[in-house]
Amino acid sequence: MNVPVIELAVVLVAGGLAGWLLRRKVKQRAASAAQGDAIKVPCLLRHPSLDGRWLRGRLVMGPATMTWEPRTKAGAAVSLPAGLRQVGLRSPSLREAMKINGGSRIVECTSSEGAVLIAVMPNEVDHVLTALSRIGTE
Repeated sequence: MNVPVIELAVVLVAGGLAGWLLRRKVKQRAASAAQGDAIKVPCLLRHPSLDGRWLRGRLVMGPATMTWEPRTKAGAAVSLPAGLRQVGLRSPSLREAMKINGGSRIVECTSSEGAVLIAVMPNEVDHVLTALSRIGTE
């Protein structure tokens, strides 16, 4: 009888710890962005050169720059295209939600190479939109 209660307590403590660590990382990233430091936002990128493929990586955003840091070998040959600017923001479609997190937000961008999609979590969307607006005005 005590085993299920102990298991439940362990699961609740682990879930609380994971939530606390996630919130802490988000707060640290927001504080670094407010100070003007470079931050790395985890995301998925859909580049026009690789049709239909989502690449895992991070957007490294500084005060005046934004670059792509790949997490896989497939993304190593890809860089952010020149003239990247935002044209929309939406939730993933049902088809896209099977490949990426359904709770994420997709930032639709246009560039000299074609349409670029960037999928980020809702708590990171403001950082990406701010960086894109800074790049678009330069």
